[in-house]
Amino acid sequence: MWPDIFRPMKTDIRLSETTEQIVRADPNDVRPWMQDAPVCSALGRHRIVHVGVADVVHPYGEERPSLSGTFVMACTAGEGEVLLDGVWSPIRPGSACLAPPHAFHSYRSIQGKPWKIVWVRYQEPEQSSPIVSTRAPLVADFDGEPLRLAILGLHREASTKAKPVALQYWVDLLQYYVDSFIEIWKTDDRLGAVWSKVHSALEEDWPLERLAGIAGLGGKQFSRLCVESVARTPAQHVAWIRIQRAAHLLSHTKDKVETIAHAVGYRSLTTFSHKFQQLTGQRPSAYRGT
Repeated sequence: MWPDIFRPMKTDIRLSETTEQIVRADPNDVRPWMQDAPVCSALGRHRIVHVGVADVVHPYGEERPSLSGTFVMACTAGEGEVLLDGVWSPIRPGSACLAPPHAFHSYRSIQGKPWKIVWVRYQEPEQSSPIVSTRAPLVADFDGEPLRLAILGLHREASTKAKPVALQYWVDLLQYYVDSFIEIWKTDDRLGAVWSKVHSALEEDWPLERLAGIAGLGGKQFSRLCVESVARTPAQHVAWIRIQRAAHLLSHTKDKVETIAHAVGYRSLTTFSHKFQQLTGQRPSAYRGT
């Protein structure tokens, strides 16, 4: 049974028996689980904060209510779980998860099951464009083994007196593998423009006709492209964007729940609470920790 350890604020759970090989971009990043990691400043050229390989021993997991940069995690052996649309879903070898900036993001190990993962963590400033246009965590097929080998190669080079050109080769290689994964979410610019509009005015109504009109598409075509892009209908994706924003406001402001509900487009507090619990697994008040 997974312990009830996840709280609304950012949380890391790492049992000491878990082994991790991490490379960080910033020597000043001295979080306990990263302070002994070798440094490779070349990661910064791709806006990467850190990369890693882990052989997981339960319990192990992370929760971020508002991730500040894109996070890509692939499973290379065993099985773990990621939180998608409020439901814990398995992540197994041959698959990977992408969590975009400012999305509620959580993953965890499963008691009694081995799990091996690799990850790449990005940092995207507020005014910059994210590496993908999706606004919610997604899982898709991906062979993480080449990425694992590239990270291990970088770790070995960064742990020695490697020449900068060698480090850059390894960084470019791992970024190449990440690009091959995220390519499926580099969607039509018209869709990106639509979601940016929605995000900037969540309090407004967003019927299908309005969304499609912004993209210059018919309703059926827009719906099809939306499902292909984010695996959600337009209405489902608007709801997800609203709840992600609400989660951020609950974590970073003292605004009343009713005020936040109205700010993200819900006139009914009951409807908002129901949708929030459906997508995050917690009621708004519990999420905030009150």
